[in-house]
Amino acid sequence: MNTLVAAIQQRYHGNFMTIGIAGSVAVGKSTFAAHLASVLGVQVQVVSTDDFLMANATLMAKQLFDQKGFPQTYALDQLAQVIAAFQAGAAQVTIPKYSQEIADIDGTVQQTITRPDILIIEGVVALQLPTIDFKIYLDADLTAIKGWYLARTLEMTALAKEDPTSWRYQFTQMPIDALTTLVMKTWDETNQVNLERYILPTKQTADAVVHLDAQHQIDYITIK
Repeated sequence: MNTLVAAIQQRYHGNFMTIGIAGSVAVGKSTFAAHLASVLGVQVQVVSTDDFLMANATLMAKQLFDQKGFPQTYALDQLAQVIAAFQAGAAQVTIPKYSQEIADIDGTVQQTITRPDILIIEGVVALQLPTIDFKIYLDADLTAIKGWYLARTLEMTALAKEDPTSWRYQFTQMPIDALTTLVMKTWDETNQVNLERYILPTKQTADAVVHLDAQHQIDYITIK
């Protein structure tokens, strides 16, 4: 991590800076972004690209719901406007809030983001933004990523067992084998396609590639 921090600090000259962190679904982007923010030594805010997903109703109307998470399902122009506002000196911006509980944009909540020294944008489409100053691709072996995706989904479904308001509640009574089959079918039909078609190609544009081992620890970092 020290190597990565040093590379970022070489690019940071005291002005507002953006860092993008992309990688596969379930690779650990949010956790990594939070850790990176804690060690940079300046004021950092982390924003998820999920907050700029189109609302489910919009995706339905556009016949894009089955592609949720693909680049065309994000309002990337709105995220670009947030970056532009901070670059122009805005003190605060207000952005939407994605709720994992309802798997949709929560229309009753907005977030106010105060201009930081460094804005970290994490998410599967983060490196597709044109105005990112330092791009990081978080990588791991596909077998490990799929295992993390399954484990995370099963855990979150189990936690929803007592919460009828969660969109996962409908799956809590499924036998574990049937649920596992459904989860991995979703991976194959959506997340794998998204990874191969849209996410993985952005690795070539990254300033740094961080590879994680099977225990979710940093294996090696390649600075380009």
